[in-house]
Amino acid sequence: MSRLIVAYHHGDLPTALLAAVESAVADGGVSGVSLRDVARRAGVSHGAPAHHFGSKAGLLTAFATAGYQLLAESVIREVAASDADDAAAELAAIGRGYVRFAVAHPEHFEVMFRLDSLDPDNAEFVTASEAAYGLLTAAIERCRAEGRLHGPSTETVTVSAWSLVHGLSALWISGRLSERIAEQDPQRLAAAVSDLFVEAVLPSPGRAAGTDSARFLAEGRDNLLGEQRRHRVA
Repeated sequence: MSRLIVAYHHGDLPTALLAAVESAVADGGVSGVSLRDVARRAGVSHGAPAHHFGSKAGLLTAFATAGYQLLAESVIREVAASDADDAAAELAAIGRGYVRFAVAHPEHFEVMFRLDSLDPDNAEFVTASEAAYGLLTAAIERCRAEGRLHGPSTETVTVSAWSLVHGLSALWISGRLSERIAEQDPQRLAAAVSDLFVEAVLPSPGRAAGTDSARFLAEGRDNLLGEQRRHRVA
């Protein structure tokens, strides 16, 4: 059912329009957003969105920019609340903050990475996205400086960490994880996954990197082979 935003009378019109975008994305995804529908949801004239944002791409870009700002705020709050005493603990907190943002703001999460629908060269969008990404890269660079990262490049570890929490967020929002796992709290799951990444890729001094991940892969391989044998017997 379509959710109509309370009609706008006085105040911050751009903010009201962005709230209407959130409602529209929740109802029909990015492809379902139109300037006319956003205006209707905000209770303003049909020309208001174009007047303030120029086009549908401009409107969605502003919404995505707000998403990156919310992401950065979520990550910073999580790191501050964690009282992390080293960069590796800070990185785990960043992972938790990423998932917390995505689960709380699935509409922003969906739009932020739809570059085909955005203006990716918009200065405010670039600034906000780079600022959010910079929180991750800075933490990993500190991990290297503290002796927790050897071998893989900072870029490789950064992309791996990002891919892990982004994929977890997308799977949780899709609803597919609930039928696969016992854990039904996304924050506990995010904490476990983030901790596993840190332990496997950024081991404390004296531990060999990759020990946990190698064991995990070996167990997965053995389980897969066992399933294949059972199917052949059947």
